[in-house]
Amino acid sequence: MLEKLRAYYQDALIEREQVDERDQYEWFSTERGEVFGIKKEALTLKERTLLATLFTRYETIPSWLNERQQRWYRFLIQHDTTAFEHVPSSAHTRFIYFYIQKGTVDPHDFMEAIQSLFPYDVTMLSETEQQFIVIEQQEESVASTLYELIDTLCSDFYIQLRAYIGQKCPHGVELTHIFTAEKRYFHIGMKHKPEQRVYSIEDVFPLLLINDEEMTYAMTFLQTVKQDDDMIKTMKTFFECNLNVSLAAKKLHMHRNSLQYRIDKLIEKTGIDIKQFKGALTVYLAILLHEQH
Repeated sequence: MLEKLRAYYQDALIEREQVDERDQYEWFSTERGEVFGIKKEALTLKERTLLATLFTRYETIPSWLNERQQRWYRFLIQHDTTAFEHVPSSAHTRFIYFYIQKGTVDPHDFMEAIQSLFPYDVTMLSETEQQFIVIEQQEESVASTLYELIDTLCSDFYIQLRAYIGQKCPHGVELTHIFTAEKRYFHIGMKHKPEQRVYSIEDVFPLLLINDEEMTYAMTFLQTVKQDDDMIKTMKTFFECNLNVSLAAKKLHMHRNSLQYRIDKLIEKTGIDIKQFKGALTVYLAILLHEQH
């Protein structure tokens, strides 16, 4: 549907980007949380009414958000990088994304239920009535148990729920780019693997490589290590030695324990377990892609 609208309205339609004259656009979001705007001057009253029926009107900043939520909202969703200096700082930040079907549960009730999954304080945003974001800034995360927790939520609310577990990333202004990419990963996962409930980069990355339009997002998840040439070389050698630490260490002329430390460090930085098949495949393909660009 969005592709057809883009073909019809052409330059009058933009997807969510930082624009100087936001009030000159009518804003809507799809059921998958994709936000787009169409210039008001390009819309007739009949078209505006039809779009409001097909899509959810997109508000700027919901009035019920507290001050901390508003700061995150401006930074992440409105792409206002000046708001970053006002968001809570931490060593690491992780985004966890939730999607529910439209009209299946009250958004405020659902947000309370999500908060109850975490034994510590998290910041929550509701971008649309279907899409919610948890901003987690704790070292010890419950993300690994989220699969079981989502089953519980689905049973309690009788809803179809999907989630994407983002990576633990260093706290910095680049988070806005990671946030945008991870939301795209989530949408791709739901589109191509609708039977799955919880997604991560290991599930989605192979799908990015078979679609040229998604290639620009493919390397974002390696943001924390892709400038480290030594780390890239080490990991590539490890993969090409069939995940054999001893053989890879010998080829790299380093002690086995030193290589093991680097492997553990990459797992810690990216949240991807490269000792497992899906994790190793994801990072190896990303490295090959990195070398071609």
